[in-house]
Amino acid sequence: LKRQADTRELELVVQKMLLSCLVAAIGLALPVLPARVVLSPVPTVHVYDHCPFCVRVRLAFGLKNIKHNVNFLANDDVATPTALVGKKVSPIFQDGALVMPESLDIIRLVDSDPKYGPVGMFKPGSERKDIKAWEKKHQNLMREVQRPRYVKSVGFPEFAQKDGRTAFVKNHQLPPYEKADWKADVSQEKKEELYDAAFAKSAELLPLFNAALAELEPMIHCPDCVTDGGLSYDDIEFWSRVRSCTLVKGAVYGPKLKAYLDNYSTLGDVPLYYSMAL
Repeated sequence: LKRQADTRELELVVQKMLLSCLVAAIGLALPVLPARVVLSPVPTVHVYDHCPFCVRVRLAFGLKNIKHNVNFLANDDVATPTALVGKKVSPIFQDGALVMPESLDIIRLVDSDPKYGPVGMFKPGSERKDIKAWEKKHQNLMREVQRPRYVKSVGFPEFAQKDGRTAFVKNHQLPPYEKADWKADVSQEKKEELYDAAFAKSAELLPLFNAALAELEPMIHCPDCVTDGGLSYDDIEFWSRVRSCTLVKGAVYGPKLKAYLDNYSTLGDVPLYYSMAL
């Protein structure tokens, strides 16, 4: 895992260099991060690496330049989150006596309290119907492509042990199953077989996946914001979703999507999955 972490750190440095070159070439000006916020003790976010709701918080903290500890929970760890907030959920924000779940609640808190730097950094979301329609249209495809890769790729802390991988497969359905049917009617052995079968379909699914990515190009305003008007909750939610697309080997990113992904990875200090792609 240390070797994988070192590789991802090097990749992030390379991304920063390439992004700087791109910005200089096309004349864009990257947003300036606020001054570093270093609290004592340093707050902690308890997360899973693959979870888009957790990524929201990590991205927001990075953009606000808040120094924080990241505690990656094992996917089968029930005791830790239950001790903190009474149930198995993520992300969880812990700052001294303050402990709270729910990604958007956490972000709204840190973006409204001067303790965590300048307030009002994130503009309200615009409820982008085109993005929501895209997510709904391709939900089953994304599950079938991404979920098997979460548990097969080397580098996810929450899946470092078999118990964590088993717990994820147990609780996360693949098409055509709905969650209730997956949990009630499908044996663990059958679930594992379906995950393997979905991964084995990669060559068949990749063209569909790339066609879905191509649909995003006209939806992205620029590398700095998905919606015209600047950094907003649209970016917090959208980037955190599309980050997982970088786990797919052979994925083809349009220039706007690629610049957008790399830009927020750099600014938010949240690595992408290029080096882990399967």
